[in-house]
Amino acid sequence: MDTLIRIFYYVARFFFFIAFIYLVSIILLRIYWNFKSKKMQGQQLPSLEGEFSRLSKGKGAVYFFSPTCKPCKEMEPTIKKLVKYAKIKVVRVDVNEKPELARKFGVLATPSVVLTRDGKIVKIFLGPATEGDIRKALEL
Repeated sequence: MDTLIRIFYYVARFFFFIAFIYLVSIILLRIYWNFKSKKMQGQQLPSLEGEFSRLSKGKGAVYFFSPTCKPCKEMEPTIKKLVKYAKIKVVRVDVNEKPELARKFGVLATPSVVLTRDGKIVKIFLGPATEGDIRKALEL
């Protein structure tokens, strides 16, 4: 019985260690992403050719999504509302079809929204964002 408890203790300790490492890596990844997104604010968009040329004037957004991503599907109505009611120009980028473009923007996860004004990056949202948050960021 004593050996069984000892084995259980070591297995539980091992899984706790794995969970701790996973949590720390997620926190460090978020810190890195916040640092990188703040560094990108105020810079020109990396690519203003093709459909990105629409974002050179006025308010706009680059929406990075994946068709198989559940949070991306949940954010679709928000993006459609912004286009329809707030008159924001949106360029949609499927990261499965254009991974090099996602790398150029530094996108690490989907959904991600890069808000722009006159061709410059205003703010970057990693993960699902509400319509209110996006409107507030564009009013700055």
